[in-house]
This record gives sequence, structure tokens and C-alpha cells, in this order.
Amino acid sequence: MSEHSEPYEVTDYPMLDANGVTIWLKYGGRTVEGYFYDGWYKFVPGDPRYDELLPQARQNPQDVEESTAPVYPETLAILDEMQRKTRERNAGQ
Repeated sequence: MSEHSEPYEVTDYPMLDANGVTIWLKYGGRTVEGYFYDGWYKFVPGDPRYDELLPQARQNPQDVEESTAPVYPETLAILDEMQRKTRERNAGQ
């Protein structure tokens, strides 16, 4: 099952990702020690239950909102540099 002591419980309807392919299913539960946990199951084509969940997920698409947050050039430059270094590191492997 999972690392948790008790079975999970699905806590929401399946949701279709903005990419139109991936399905997300929220779950949660409580361990025998009393700790609550939650998370998301990710389904992609070919996974068990994908075909079963797809009709429901299409009725519950992910809300994609355009961000009105400002884009800071300094932050964008840092992210670009991080991506460049990652590409270089991966190319050397």
C-alpha cells in the first residue's frame, strides 16, 4: 500500500491537468499514531485505472489562472543560469 499504517482514502474527484493528459487524484488518511497525511496520485496513459478515471477527470479540469505577479529580471536571470548549469551537467553524463 504505502508507508502509512492505514489505507488511504480518496478525498476529491479526479482532476485533469492543464496538459489535458495527466490525471491527479487527491488522497488522505490517518496513521495509527494519529498523524494525518495527504497527497496526490498521478495517473498517465497506460496506468491502471487511467481509462476508468478519465471521464470524471474531464468533467473536473484544473483551473489555470494567469498570474498577475510581477516577473523580476534578477530572479529570471538566476533561474536561467540554474537551467543552463543543469543542462551542462546532464550533457556530461
